Amino acid sequence: MSFRVLIVDDSMLVRQIVGDVLHRIPGVEVAGEARDGRRGLELMETLKPDLMILDVEMPVMDGLTLLAEKRRMGNQTPVMMLSSLTQAGADTTMRALEAGALEFVPKPAAGTGLDISDLEHQIEMKVSGLIHSLMEQESRHRHTVGPRLQAGGHDFKMALIGASTGGPQCLHQVFSSLFSSFPLPVVVVQHMPPIFTAAFAQRLDRVSGLRVFEAEDGKIIQPGEAYVAPGGKHLSFRQTASGVALELDESSPASNAHRPSVDFTLNRAMDVMGEKILAVIMTGMGRDGVDALKRLHDRGGVVLAQDEASSVVFGMNRRAIEAGAVDEVLELDKLGPRMGELVGRLQGQNV
Repeated sequence: MSFRVLIVDDSMLVRQIVGDVLHRIPGVEVAGEARDGRRGLELMETLKPDLMILDVEMPVMDGLTLLAEKRRMGNQTPVMMLSSLTQAGADTTMRALEAGALEFVPKPAAGTGLDISDLEHQIEMKVSGLIHSLMEQESRHRHTVGPRLQAGGHDFKMALIGASTGGPQCLHQVFSSLFSSFPLPVVVVQHMPPIFTAAFAQRLDRVSGLRVFEAEDGKIIQPGEAYVAPGGKHLSFRQTASGVALELDESSPASNAHRPSVDFTLNRAMDVMGEKILAVIMTGMGRDGVDALKRLHDRGGVVLAQDEASSVVFGMNRRAIEAGAVDEVLELDKLGPRMGELVGRLQGQNV
């Protein structure tokens, strides 16, 4: 059975490029094409594709309006956005992800350093990965919650959250449940290109009691603050006289094909803070984070995982569970509150 993709973009050139890439992927078929959102909605209903690749700026109906209509209709077709690599494009992409888009691919434009080959590579990699992940999810396994950990009493120094595909909307929900009294610094590694991570940090900052920043070199981590690893850079740590400082690394190679990488950042965190880390692994394709999470778990650290039912793609978290690296498997809406329980409540305050 083929994996059927609907392409919705007002540029004939982009539709042709995307179609050519899809034809090269074994088992993938272009189900149809549309040059505006209204026609895209019609074809989505009649063709019932397995995936829609969607532009943002289009005549008649734009991509954000299409996503809103799609949600209103209760349609569950996964959507991958084609996004401009600009600040305005990044802001719009964050809105699209919060509105239900699964993933995005930056489109090449003058001055961005991207070309057609980058677009082709990203589409092929992400569509192939998505197909693989969805096929794995079809054979569903029930992953039970591990032994309940005792709330409070853990001498954590930091919380670290890793996510990939589907992460932005899920992290939005987690961060909305974290209050300013959360007594740990929080580090987020979300697979995302440069420019987009700054916009993502700003979106999280608006919904959370924590102060959320894109990570900066030399910043001393503080309780009640969260730091999003910048796209295109690894995030590391160093001990200073003033406390633990963030360190950005552009020279180390990608880990698990990602920079930033959950494995890289968690390993560097353990080098400085040992096992005193509360780690959370969430929705996403691939296996980034599994090795470092297993190392943390085996050293006595605590690892939570998002469950299958609430994951957009049950990949990174599934592999961590199967590796025996996870203490508890939780629904999305329980992750934030459980983090608060485990770090302990401050006197008279919500965490």
